Amino acid sequence: MRTRPSRSRAWVALCIAATVALGTAGARAQEPSEAALDEAGWQGVLGNRPAVSTAQRFVVLLDSPSLATRVRAAGGLASEEEMRGWTDAIVRQQEQFLSRMAASGARMSVEYRYARVINGFSARLDPTSLELLERDREVAGVYPVRIAYPAQSGEGELEGGGVLPTSVADLEIAGLDGRGVTVALLDTGVDPSHPYLRGSVLPGADVISPGSGGIAQLHPFIPGRPERHGTELAGIITGSDGPGGLHGIAPAALIRPVRVAGWQPNAEGSFSIYSRTDQILAGLEVAVDPNGDGDSHDAARIALVGVVEPYASFRDGPLARAIEGASTLDVLTIVPAGNDGRAGPAYGSLAGPGGAPSAVTVAAADGRLAVPTVRVRARSGLRVLYDGVVPLGGAPSETVTAPVVFVRRRTVGSGIPGLFTREGVSTVAGRTALLPRAALSGDSVEDATSAGALAVLVDGPLPAGAFSLDVPPGVPVVGLPAGVAAEIRSLLDDGATVVVSIGGIDLTERGEAGSIAAFSSRGLVFDGSLKPDLAAPGVSVPTSEPGRGDDGDVRFGTISGTSAAAAVTAGVAAILAEGRPSLTARALHGLLVGSAKRSDLDPASSGAGLVDLRTAIQQEVLAEPAVISFGARRGSGEIQRTVRVHNVSRRPVVVTIGQAALAPKGVEITIDPPRVRLRPGGSAGVTLVADTSDLSSEAGIATGEIVFRVAGSPDVHAPWAVAVPERTDLLSGVAVRQTGDRTSDETPAVLTLVAGAVSSVPDPQVRAVDTLRIELWRGRERLGVLARRREVLPGRYAFALPGRAPNGSRLPRGAYVLRVVAAPGDGTPSQSAKVPYRVR
Repeated sequence: MRTRPSRSRAWVALCIAATVALGTAGARAQEPSEAALDEAGWQGVLGNRPAVSTAQRFVVLLDSPSLATRVRAAGGLASEEEMRGWTDAIVRQQEQFLSRMAASGARMSVEYRYARVINGFSARLDPTSLELLERDREVAGVYPVRIAYPAQSGEGELEGGGVLPTSVADLEIAGLDGRGVTVALLDTGVDPSHPYLRGSVLPGADVISPGSGGIAQLHPFIPGRPERHGTELAGIITGSDGPGGLHGIAPAALIRPVRVAGWQPNAEGSFSIYSRTDQILAGLEVAVDPNGDGDSHDAARIALVGVVEPYASFRDGPLARAIEGASTLDVLTIVPAGNDGRAGPAYGSLAGPGGAPSAVTVAAADGRLAVPTVRVRARSGLRVLYDGVVPLGGAPSETVTAPVVFVRRRTVGSGIPGLFTREGVSTVAGRTALLPRAALSGDSVEDATSAGALAVLVDGPLPAGAFSLDVPPGVPVVGLPAGVAAEIRSLLDDGATVVVSIGGIDLTERGEAGSIAAFSSRGLVFDGSLKPDLAAPGVSVPTSEPGRGDDGDVRFGTISGTSAAAAVTAGVAAILAEGRPSLTARALHGLLVGSAKRSDLDPASSGAGLVDLRTAIQQEVLAEPAVISFGARRGSGEIQRTVRVHNVSRRPVVVTIGQAALAPKGVEITIDPPRVRLRPGGSAGVTLVADTSDLSSEAGIATGEIVFRVAGSPDVHAPWAVAVPERTDLLSGVAVRQTGDRTSDETPAVLTLVAGAVSSVPDPQVRAVDTLRIELWRGRERLGVLARRREVLPGRYAFALPGRAPNGSRLPRGAYVLRVVAAPGDGTPSQSAKVPYRVR
């Protein structure tokens, strides 16, 4: 067991003071060129993504209406009895459908059923059953299940006093603390016994292992390793009575934990923390109907999804539709933008479900005015290998000098085994542990320090505060330039001794305080829509940690990532909902985004700007949608959008609509009408037309801002964007090969292809395929569709062709043609390729 000494209070105060200054720091331009190094440094710190198989798992959407759809059709109002009746009818219809499909020969293992936010189910499907469902008249679509990961960085312990009374600055309103507002937290389990959360955690639900009540679970094999992320996000939202007066954004709000992520089997035979699309959908069902009786009048006011699907910013899939359904049932859903950093110029690195139009998608801002640095000197004998100043990745530091030992990848992240010999002797005690980049995580750093390492080095850059205070005082965590780390490993392999000295802490001012964090994902959505919606503090946010430390003390720490920023926004939304209880979920969405603090940050990385609670409380009008997406430029001409302006005040207002500045070169915006009168509670439509006739065909984004002005009220700012996609092949490498002398179920032909693209001009850009369709032709006759896949991310795909027609019957021998069609989601033309196919 490790005894943790008391934290340095002066260091804690210094660390947090550097963190919370975002509210007062002026917004700056995007990070300078060295930010690319910082962005690379965050990789691995933000959580290693384990390999997990989702083979044969799909979400099936049915064409019949869900509860949300029926409520919308009823004008948005329904009684408890009506809702229960509609939900029961949906469930019966699903049972009839499943019985009919089973009778038709479909082999399905149903895992989750959905009736409230969407109408459908998730199941394991073999290829034959998949195609059978795709062709059925009652099926609206079959979508792949994807893996989602916590959108976090390293966590750490934070003890003692010296912290400021709030998690982040300028997000308080006197007399408002979120009282009476429930936030459904869709994440890992929560530790309800933590004093910081005492009285704030309601009975929850566990969609992974029903019965736990949403409580944080321990690793099945490694003692003392609980799920952390849910407890951390809960503390950001509603923590209270922490050290030095620390508290969350909305300390009187209530958390309903919905465990959609946690320890689950991975592809390596162990356990990792992750979620799946079908589990998040099940969590949204719980958020809108906690007691499962079919009536959503007891729904949470806000749902925070803390996990993301990397690079999966689809606009119209199951999660996007479910979030729209939740909004119809008056639940505001807030999601992280993702932690995959800089990309673009158009279709960037935004994670799912961040592409959902009804979600408030949140980027992470880095408000630190200064960051801790240390001087590192590495030598072997008289030879100096490195001498320079690097960011301090974690923990307060005294001067440390110790020999280096390289910890092999296979020994890291697996708990105590590997860091000790078979006799129980630590391999790193009293030394400096050098960790391989691929094994970098908060757990691996903690494993090394638990085994007695005096310092931890990381192979590659490490940003300041990456692991915050996740190790004892005096145990610094720093990153070395990759070439230096490789040279040290080589010398150690040859039997040489390498000694590293790490000096005391210094503070280095950040020139880009108030910027978007390097790790925060950028938009646009795959259909050309503008996301994220806004930004919030997301670097080194203090909060609660589950369980107790080795000395029995309550654990506190910090967390970085877009999930932390989303949790901050959820707390802001809770206060806003308390202060303006009559507003709908859509109105809360509009106020949060429309009131964001304007800045010169790129809209594709920050949306409307930094979250601004004070302005949101005062705002009298809102725009729907809050961000205006003209989509992708198609040839030349005009693109039209309608924005509804709502008066949410108790007085009549006159709204003047104009542009914040001239539209960028090549785009001309016209507004009709430029002025509207609205009675209390009234609304009006405004038509915006973007003329892109003169817009350059070079790939990129044209952005601007529409301003809605009311005398005596804060202006509403709605960013807009037009995307210019890069011209790239969405289909390549299409080929058919035979696996036997006869085309049959046992020896099918195999169609292989590459769908989608990842380009690098001028920055990485991801182009996905919304729908991939494989058609069968004979001569000029189209015989039908053999296979259809939706939401196809870039990659290589293979399809078995057993010599059967689209209806399943055996095809006559002879020559055919396969036509593969890739349709992007942005409305640009589909691409197709033909390849000969012979049935033997």
